[in-house]
Amino acid sequence: MYIRFAIALLFCLAGFSMAWADSGLDDDRRMIDGLLQRQLFVLAERYAAERIVSDAVSPTDRAEMGAELVRAYTLHAMSSSPYERDRWWKAAASVLPQFQTQFPDSAALIIIQVQSANSLLARLRLLRQEGEVFNDEAKLAEAQTLAAEVVQQYEQLQKSVDEMLRLSHSARQPGPFTPDQLLALSRRVTLSQAEAFEEQGLSYPLDSLDRTSGMSQAIQTVEPLTKLRPDTGVLWPSRLLEMRALRSLGRLDEADARAAFLLQQQPPAQVALAANAERIRVALARNDLEAATQIINQGRELDGQISPEFDFACFETFLELWKQAEEAKNAGDVQKWQNRSAAVVKQLDQLHGSYWARRAEQQLTGTASTGGTENLDLIRRTAEGYVRQQQWAEALKNYDLGAAAARRSNQGSGEYEMRLAAAAVALKANDLPDAVRRLRETALEFPAQKDASLRHLTAAYYQSQIARQSNPPQLEPYIALLRENLSHWPEGEPAAQAAMWLAQIEFSQGHWRQATEAYLQIPPTSTHFASAVEGVRQASLKWFQTSASNGQLVPMDVKKVIDYFEKVILQSSPEGPEWTPTMRLAAESAAQLWLNYTNQGYGSAKALLDVALQANPNAPEGWRSRLESLQVIALAGLGNLNEAKAKLQQARDDSPTHLFEVLQALGQMSGTASPMVRPQIAEIELTVIGMLKPNLGQLDAAMQMVIHLREAEALAASGKLDAAIQVYQQLVADHPNEEEVQLGLARMLSRGSTKPLQEQALTHWRTISRKSRTKSPAWYEAKLEIARCHVKLGDPEEAKQVVRYLQTLYPDMGGPEMKSRFVHLMQQISNP
Repeated sequence: MYIRFAIALLFCLAGFSMAWADSGLDDDRRMIDGLLQRQLFVLAERYAAERIVSDAVSPTDRAEMGAELVRAYTLHAMSSSPYERDRWWKAAASVLPQFQTQFPDSAALIIIQVQSANSLLARLRLLRQEGEVFNDEAKLAEAQTLAAEVVQQYEQLQKSVDEMLRLSHSARQPGPFTPDQLLALSRRVTLSQAEAFEEQGLSYPLDSLDRTSGMSQAIQTVEPLTKLRPDTGVLWPSRLLEMRALRSLGRLDEADARAAFLLQQQPPAQVALAANAERIRVALARNDLEAATQIINQGRELDGQISPEFDFACFETFLELWKQAEEAKNAGDVQKWQNRSAAVVKQLDQLHGSYWARRAEQQLTGTASTGGTENLDLIRRTAEGYVRQQQWAEALKNYDLGAAAARRSNQGSGEYEMRLAAAAVALKANDLPDAVRRLRETALEFPAQKDASLRHLTAAYYQSQIARQSNPPQLEPYIALLRENLSHWPEGEPAAQAAMWLAQIEFSQGHWRQATEAYLQIPPTSTHFASAVEGVRQASLKWFQTSASNGQLVPMDVKKVIDYFEKVILQSSPEGPEWTPTMRLAAESAAQLWLNYTNQGYGSAKALLDVALQANPNAPEGWRSRLESLQVIALAGLGNLNEAKAKLQQARDDSPTHLFEVLQALGQMSGTASPMVRPQIAEIELTVIGMLKPNLGQLDAAMQMVIHLREAEALAASGKLDAAIQVYQQLVADHPNEEEVQLGLARMLSRGSTKPLQEQALTHWRTISRKSRTKSPAWYEAKLEIARCHVKLGDPEEAKQVVRYLQTLYPDMGGPEMKSRFVHLMQQISNP
């Protein structure tokens, strides 16, 4: 059956369609009611909003749709969690002023004004209930203030409606409503005002004068309505309100007699069930659990209908029976009533909606936290109630109780879920260390759970957030968690993500080997595979370049990475006739490694390059240029110099631009080349530059600058440092404001081994440091090279002073990579 709301709630918030059923919006009302019963709030809100602005709607019906929109927002708020509720309360409150702005002359505005007051009454009721259940004095005080405001609003509305009613009998011009409609509206306002007095009284302590006053005013206000006919629409809710008020005043016999009298009149099923709910509560107030149980045993269904009020009264009874069993220390009955309570809460949620389930869970928070229950659903709902109240410590306590109970009963999945829920609470409480601990321990204790690796990875993610809170970041625990994840769950997408994060952090720290090895763990099936192949390329080239410079290159390491790239080519299945970008990248990378970091790898590189170029005739020009450049190097290495020159000549014949692209590709390779291959690349670069110089006029200024810079770098790499310095000095003279040119000259001077060159380098780096923006990459590089110049000039103490100055003022030292260069320099000074 459809989810239903409390009968009192429906009377409080329902539209006024009963009063003017002749309206042309019967279908609209039925549509909105159906959506609200199914808790499709957003659809109901959208439907009402669209009808408000429809040209086919009369002014009176438009106002009624405005009231329906307020009702939809209100029910949405009452069914939402405390975190989301405020949004919908504000939406409900905004309807009236927006309607007034858009339709300032609406004579039917009173409908929206009344419904807006009803929305405020619903908010008051929810606030008072939460304050009462949690003994929250702040919420009860807020409810008292709000109650006074609501009562005042209804008093004003009563005057307005009654004045409209008086005028409707004598007005020559008919208004938007008939006298009968206004009379019905007046009675509904009276009923709502009585409910406001009831809520005002309930917001004060038991036996207080304020409570007695509020309940007495409620009875006095509603008393005329209890004598009307059933077809007025207010008789039954008025009598139910009277019963509640009498019970709250302790006049139990009168409340019971009113309920019995009402039932004798054969009211509608929902009213009869609500009356029986009141009879149960009267019995509970008398502490007569046997009488309450007898009423429950008569059945919860009448004429095929069930009632949330009756089911909630059953739940309240079971809670009292639970408490009684605990006092008697009857473990069997305690378990029985715990289970019955849990079952009713589930029914409330499934049959009547989240509003009723949350009310029950609020009651549970005061009952089920003793640690005596073994019912996991009951403990979970209790914990969820504390979560909604943002009482994090109590929520954690209950989830931990639930995990322990699940373990005692060998419910592994239940324990796993409870522990994960506790971790989520720790996150909401912004206790990241506790959340990380809980996620990690839970995943490690339940490694077979299908999402255990993901939960562990989540712990690593939040550990990275913790790491960022310190300066410099404390990355060791984060890295340890990633490695732990990969060791326990080496397969699957979470493992691929862990490997990706690990590789990225290792790369950022300059740990090229570790970064490469992490990237290698990401399988082709992962969504991260393309990025992993790029990562292997970047990290391995830096790893092997550093190893080769230090004389520590291991051929087996190089062969392992080459095999990886070649496997990428062989195992990939391109959709079209050409390779995928990842395959092309793998081919280029494998060829570079064959040429740079293996002995006599020229033949293997050439064979791979020939196949790649033949299979990709329409590949991007930049990629083809780089592979053609590698071909030239391979041919030169094989001794086929004439064929190599022919390749270059072919590029020049195609166009100077094509030859320029070859030069750029050679420059990129030079940056990652081994010391053994770099001079060969430099000689080929100089040959290309010689072929380009006659055609410089066909290239723009930016291209010409690149050519001059590559010429200087190639001269230096081929052992012609003085010539390289001269090229840079001319570039500085021609382009004094170009930072890259200034940096290039300073770097070139720093390569010198003589004292005059080092002194010139020191002067130039000091100039760059002075002109650069503080903490910019150029500024940090200048500081590093100034210190290095001091070392080369025999003044290590001055170098130490420069580095220590930076460590004190700028502890991050320009980031992990730059910082590692400073550390390496200090190690060289300490161990000359």
